[in-house]
Amino acid sequence: MSENGSTIKMLKSIRNNEVAKLILLAVVVISISYGGWAGMRLMLATEHPVLVVISGSMVPTLNVGDLIVIKGEPAEEIEVGTIIVFHSPRDYDTLVVHRVVDKQNSDGRIFFKTKGDFNRYVDDWTVSAEKVVGSFSARIPYIGIVIMKLREPAGTAFIVSLIIILIAYEAYSSHKKTKTEISGDDSKIRAPGKS
Repeated sequence: MSENGSTIKMLKSIRNNEVAKLILLAVVVISISYGGWAGMRLMLATEHPVLVVISGSMVPTLNVGDLIVIKGEPAEEIEVGTIIVFHSPRDYDTLVVHRVVDKQNSDGRIFFKTKGDFNRYVDDWTVSAEKVVGSFSARIPYIGIVIMKLREPAGTAFIVSLIIILIAYEAYSSHKKTKTEISGDDSKIRAPGKS
């Protein structure tokens, strides 16, 4: 009972404390955000369900700043002409978005030759099926530019500043409200005979 009682007291104090409400809201939003990301990864069957295009190699099909949706797809189902996302053969941490121009089967393993739509030549590498993250599914034009800007130091500083301002505003307005409640609201006191 004492544990439930302390939990209820804590929830009541949060209800009365505006700053605590704001912090709780931030925690809920962040939790939903990460939960949504995990849900998208599961639903689209890929480790990277959403990406921002950062190079012009796929223009005019995909432009710099486009937000693209990726779906996991077995290598056997990927055909020539499909746009795929894969780990670069030169640097595993770099993801590349290019079109399949040739599909090869060697000793039971599948490999792809790729090319960016804007590039003049076929890529000088062969992509193994194990490096494929998924295939292009949809795009939201240019919305990724906002995400790219927010990832820069100035964008991060902007977000942190905005959060601090919101918390300070809530704390100030909560303090002002409490002060008004304690001192009484003199504006509601009227002289006799006046309405």
